[in-house]
Amino acid sequence: MAAMLLTALPLTGAVADPADPVDAPDPRVVVAVIDQPMNPYHDWYHQGGPLYGDTAPSSVTPELLDELGIDEDHIIQLTRTGDWAADFAADKATFDAAKDGELYWYEGTNVIAASFDTDDTTQLLPDTNAESHGTGTSGAVLLANPDAVIIHVDSFTDTAAEEFVANLPAVDILSSSYGFIGGAPIPLSVDGSYDGVVRNGKLHFGAAGNQPTPDQQSMAGGAWWLIGVGGYHEGSTEGQEPLAALTPDFAGDFTQALPRCGRCEDQVAPYSGTSFSTPRAAGAASLALLQARQAAGHVGGIVTEGVDRPAMIHTDTVTVTNWDLRRALEEAAWTPTVADYNPGAAIPVVAAAPQVGWGVLTPERDVVEQTVAHLGLGGEVTRTKPVETCTFMTVNQEIRHAYWDALITSDSFGQDDYPYQAC
Repeated sequence: MAAMLLTALPLTGAVADPADPVDAPDPRVVVAVIDQPMNPYHDWYHQGGPLYGDTAPSSVTPELLDELGIDEDHIIQLTRTGDWAADFAADKATFDAAKDGELYWYEGTNVIAASFDTDDTTQLLPDTNAESHGTGTSGAVLLANPDAVIIHVDSFTDTAAEEFVANLPAVDILSSSYGFIGGAPIPLSVDGSYDGVVRNGKLHFGAAGNQPTPDQQSMAGGAWWLIGVGGYHEGSTEGQEPLAALTPDFAGDFTQALPRCGRCEDQVAPYSGTSFSTPRAAGAASLALLQARQAAGHVGGIVTEGVDRPAMIHTDTVTVTNWDLRRALEEAAWTPTVADYNPGAAIPVVAAAPQVGWGVLTPERDVVEQTVAHLGLGGEVTRTKPVETCTFMTVNQEIRHAYWDALITSDSFGQDDYPYQAC
C-alpha cells in the first residue's frame, strides 16, 4: 500500500492546486457498507492500528473527495487520545452539525460516512448507540483489503440509504448484512440493488443468513443479481458453518477477530455470522478488482460512457464488466476438501456437493491472483471448477432467476435484461 500521508496534501475544496505538480491518481476501489453506525475512533481504521502500522491509510485522494463533493466542511478531524468518552465529547458538536444524506471523510482514514438516521439523534455516531455491528462489518472489508475505500452508510433497511448507495457512481461494490430473522422466504430485496447491479454495473454482496435454509428466497442474498454469502471456518476447522444458509453463491470466513466496540478505541474480539462473512467476501473481491485495475491501468470508478454495458475496467485494450468479474470470482474461489478439514464445530466440505457455493472468497489461497488471471490480466490460470459444481450452480441460478422474475415485488419483474454469465 502507498505510504503517502493524506494530511500532507492540499485539500482546499478537496482539490490540489493546479500549480503544484502531482502524480496521476492510482487505481482505486470503493466498497459501500450499509449498516448501523460505525465507530471511527477505533485504531483499526488509523495509522498505528493493527491494519496499517506505521503507514498512513492513503486511498482517499483529493480527486476522490472532489468527485464525491466532499469539501472542507465535510472533513472530520477526530480527537483521539485513547479515551473514547472524552474524545467524543470534544467532537460532539461536529457530529451534531452533520447532515443526513451527506458524505463526510474521517481525515487520516480510508473511511467516508453518511447518515440516513431519521430520529433526530446525533448523526453518524449517535452517543446513545454503543452497537458495534457496523464497526465489525466495515472492519471486515478492510481486514480483507486495507486499501479499499469504505463508504459506510448509517442505516438499516432504509430505502433512501439503499438507493443512495446503489446510484452513487463512485461505488464499485456494495455489502449488506441484514434480512429477516430465521431466513423467512419473504419476497423482498434490498431497494435499489437491481439498478445498482444490472443498470449501474456494481457487485452487491448480501448475507445469506445464519440458518440452514436455502438462499434462493432470501431477501438479503437470494435475488439472482445479488451475491449471497454463507459461512466457512477459515484458518480453524476449514469446514462449513452448520448454521449458515444453504446454496449460497460463495462462503466467507464465519468468525473473525474484528473491532468490537461502539465506545472504545482499541478493543478487538471474535465476531461470528454471515454478517461478517459477507463483508469479508466483498473485501476479497475488492482486492481482486483493485489488482486487476492496477494491472490494466484503469483509473477511477465504473465507466458508463462509450461502453455497451457499465464496465468496472475499461482501457484501450480491455473491458471488464461486473458480470465478467463475478464469473472470474466463481472460477477462482477456493473449494476446500475433506482432506483440509480439522475436527471441530463445522461440517467437512465435500467437493462433489457445493456446500460453499462456488467456493470461499478470501484474500488467501490465491483467490485474488486467480481472479486476475481469469480476467486475462496477468498470471497463469491454475484453478477452474469441475463440471459438477458448474451444473449445480447453474441450476441454482436458474431457480433464482425464475423465482425473482415472477414476483411482482421484485425489481426484475417484467424485465428482460439477464446479463448473468453461466459457466
